[in-house]
Amino acid sequence: MSPAPRLRGTARREYRRLSRADDMPPRTHPDVSRTSGIPVSADDGAVLLTDHWSASGAGGDTVLIRTPYGRDGIAGVACFLAERGHHVVVQSCRGTFGSGGAFDPLHDEVADGQSTMRWLRAQPWATGRVHSWGGSYFGVTQWAYCDGAERPDAMGIAISARRFDDAILYPGGGFSIDTPLTWAYALDIQERSLPAKAWALLRAGRGFRRGALAVPPADAVRVARGADPQFFRDWVAHSDEGDPWWEPMHFAQDVDTVPPVTLVAGWQDLFLVGQLADYAALRDAHRPVRLLIGDWVHGAPEITVIGVREALRSFTGTAPSNGVSVDVTGGGGWRDLETWPPPHTAVAAVLTPDRRLDQSGADHPEARLSFRYDPVDPTPDAGGRTLNPFSMGRRRQGARERRDDVLVFTGEPLPEELVLIGVPEIALGFTSSNPRADLFVRLCEVDGRGVSRTLTDGYRRLSPDTDRDEGGRVRLELAPLAHRLTAGSRLRVQVSSGAHPLHLRNPGTSDPVRDHSRLIPSDQTVRTGGAAPAVLTLPVVSRASAHPVART
Repeated sequence: MSPAPRLRGTARREYRRLSRADDMPPRTHPDVSRTSGIPVSADDGAVLLTDHWSASGAGGDTVLIRTPYGRDGIAGVACFLAERGHHVVVQSCRGTFGSGGAFDPLHDEVADGQSTMRWLRAQPWATGRVHSWGGSYFGVTQWAYCDGAERPDAMGIAISARRFDDAILYPGGGFSIDTPLTWAYALDIQERSLPAKAWALLRAGRGFRRGALAVPPADAVRVARGADPQFFRDWVAHSDEGDPWWEPMHFAQDVDTVPPVTLVAGWQDLFLVGQLADYAALRDAHRPVRLLIGDWVHGAPEITVIGVREALRSFTGTAPSNGVSVDVTGGGGWRDLETWPPPHTAVAAVLTPDRRLDQSGADHPEARLSFRYDPVDPTPDAGGRTLNPFSMGRRRQGARERRDDVLVFTGEPLPEELVLIGVPEIALGFTSSNPRADLFVRLCEVDGRGVSRTLTDGYRRLSPDTDRDEGGRVRLELAPLAHRLTAGSRLRVQVSSGAHPLHLRNPGTSDPVRDHSRLIPSDQTVRTGGAAPAVLTLPVVSRASAHPVART
């Protein structure tokens, strides 16, 4: 076993960040070594290259990480964990960074994960517990363990979900093209030379914009990058709701057999809604599950720090096995909750004909507000829960709110602070000249200077079969949030029929994901007031219903 090489670049920065973090145990095993490129055979004979990090005198517990992004990229985390007395196994998924076979996202993770687990359990140094760890696709590989006989003793899954398709590709019935296009682009350049990678990154923003408008959408990666991965074409081809093609990739559906798991989510992360659905399934099955939600975009460095801390606590038995901790944005701090969502009071705000948000309870006459949606000039997203680094997260909404295809409803300045924790919902009468129209609703906060920023949003592709309530209204849940609005700020609701490329523009055809041969405008109408008014329902909590904590 040769000495571990000096950490460089991203790995070095990650190691330093972990070393400076609060509440981390001290280094106890400084003499760390790394055995690189161990060949682990998959069931079909493909060789999966694997690194083993360890230190003299290490115990028998092991952290297992499987990644398609290269073993060197996770070296800082591996070294940090090994210095605290744990074995660390880092493996490149098939078809990436020297591992044999071809990388076909999701398809081989169950079988390859089982081969790796059998190999690991057979190692003479792996005498203790195995804790799998990682986020995003690392998390997908962990959910895949649950569909085989060999499983980790515990899992730490960040910014990921069991059902990849429902969570990030087709939420609401459309196609969230921004994220898979960005991911395909990144995969294509990750093993290129440094100059080639730098050139590709300089061209990425323009490439994403061109690719998202490709006709047909299956050509998006080819237009953006020149590459043409089959998996992207498959995802476009299999975008129909309930397509059985996806069933083998719906991992860990038998939640009764899932090991204890810590879920780390982000309010601004693309997996948020899917990850909270995973939490609810495990909670309802009375499985040990802990949930932490911070104010993070996908890949934020804080996610790694918290994930490593929770993994180390798991080995020492000091990590809670259940419960929820959330970061209340807007200066609310971290709070511990018994469950998600917490008890709350449903507070209604009515969308009025004069484009206000009214919480007075007064009646308003029925009125109809209209706008025209044109896929030639699709309504832009202006930020959101996406993988695209050029647009992810909360952004100023001024330019979007000035567009003619966005209806804006604004409340009065709040007389006192308001804390929202839970899932906002909107019910509104919405009709279109096209039976397949998109509905996108965004909730914003307007500060004292008049600057509007995103809090959360929701999306649905409507059809003639869309369920409506007795008043003919569509009910749409927005993504969960935990946010403190200060006195003097205002709430604002945007109603539109698009958020491109967060959600692929609706061309107006009968097959809105695959057929963009025509771009057909549509006229939309929102009904306000009357017997079935448009109503936003807010999850309002008091300070007594959630307990502030200093740090998680």
